[in-house]
Amino acid sequence: MPLLKPIRAYQINWSHPLARGLAGCWLLNEATGEKVADCGLRRNNGSFHYNSTAPVWKPGKHGSCLEFGTERCIDCGTGKFGWDLTNQVSVVALVNQSASQTNNIFARSAYSRPVRLHAQATGKSSWRVYTSGTDCVIMSTSQHATDGSEWVHVAGTWRVGEGRLYVNGVLEASETSSTGTLNTIDNQFVGIGGTYEDSNYYNCWNGKIEYIFVYNRALSAEEVNWLRREPFAMFAGSISPASIHVPSATVSLAGLVGAASTASATLETICGLPRTERCWLRGALFNGMTANAFKLGTILSLGWFWARVAGCSALYRGSCMDLIDFANILTVAERNADVISPPCFLSHHSNSTYFYVIRRFNHCGYQENTLAAATKVSIDASGELVKPQPNKVFALRAEQAAGNRIRLTWFYCCLEQKSPPACFNIYYDSRTGQIDYNNTLAKIIYQGRKFYSYQSDTLEAGKYLFAIRVEDADAIENSSSAQQSIQLDAANLDPIDIVSAERV
Repeated sequence: MPLLKPIRAYQINWSHPLARGLAGCWLLNEATGEKVADCGLRRNNGSFHYNSTAPVWKPGKHGSCLEFGTERCIDCGTGKFGWDLTNQVSVVALVNQSASQTNNIFARSAYSRPVRLHAQATGKSSWRVYTSGTDCVIMSTSQHATDGSEWVHVAGTWRVGEGRLYVNGVLEASETSSTGTLNTIDNQFVGIGGTYEDSNYYNCWNGKIEYIFVYNRALSAEEVNWLRREPFAMFAGSISPASIHVPSATVSLAGLVGAASTASATLETICGLPRTERCWLRGALFNGMTANAFKLGTILSLGWFWARVAGCSALYRGSCMDLIDFANILTVAERNADVISPPCFLSHHSNSTYFYVIRRFNHCGYQENTLAAATKVSIDASGELVKPQPNKVFALRAEQAAGNRIRLTWFYCCLEQKSPPACFNIYYDSRTGQIDYNNTLAKIIYQGRKFYSYQSDTLEAGKYLFAIRVEDADAIENSSSAQQSIQLDAANLDPIDIVSAERV
């Protein structure tokens, strides 16, 4: 059964990996009216713009969708998406074409546009990013139906020197020559299914659009595929008929209802819901003997029973710590096993990095939800293990502190136990736009697995870039290229009175 769109009351879980940098999110789940809501950070809500015929609400793949045509589009105003701060962008959409065309799925401005995701003839797609230097212009290779019979997942990502176009999760085009910064100005119109500017309609889409996601960062290939499989995973509670299960709580309600719209009742909870769900049990109940249930050794006999009374340990893998695939168990070992090996069929390609996590199940089949047992495996071009070095920091965040200072906070967990860190080296760009890795701004001593913080001296107003690299006991520093940008505002704003009280 298909995955359904979240209803309008559902909120985005901003701690979810796919919610990071989600600046625009139009689910098109209203199903009526002439306005569409933006669930993203920027809240660029849209309204229908048309000459004689409005976009039409239609059933789509995951719920409602909009059908566009000549001289009709969605106008989302001129709000920004944070591209001017990150100089990165990604646009993800699910579309259905009714004609061979070169019209827009999503674009900002019909003129000096920084971003345009659109169709090409014979069912192809094109991704254009316009910059102050060399533009990114790439086109897909596969051809898809233009008669309204096929839904196509399209995603374009860009950062300097790396533009990519994915179709149905497959990388079909890329470039490495783009340079400069995005051409972002305040008066550029944001349009879904076309744009309306200077009393004219431009590149209006011919077909259906299911949803549009806009990020102010470049998504990875794994994240694009995740969005293709689970487009609403970042919401607090997506609805999936295959995942609906009966709660293990019994509620009795008794009372009287009278006239004049009054009611009284007594609500009694007989037993509570469990705090931790057994995912293997839910999967087995709805799908029979799943791969996870089989590996865990569960037994079907007038019900599903947990047979490992001593508990066990399960191994998982992902391309980064944010994308560990906890839905699929690789292998299972005894709870206190000293060694656990991935299955032989699992490939390890050259020039690649993998992250492994072990989580334990207790005697009742409940699993811990921690990342305490994690390791990183890096493989070089010859297929050999790369010499261990400290891994990068996690959850790096920058914020303005009192006195025109900047505070950095981050978390560190050692993933390569053969290379414990000794200190954190902090670098910055001094407002030049280029981080100086030859001169350390500060050193913070490593004190175990925990959160760390650093506060700068007084700085002048402007945009700053910071980077943190980890150094081990042999003075070997990791080569992380991750950067954190922040705009320091030196103006002293008057405080806002949120609550005030006076005697009357």
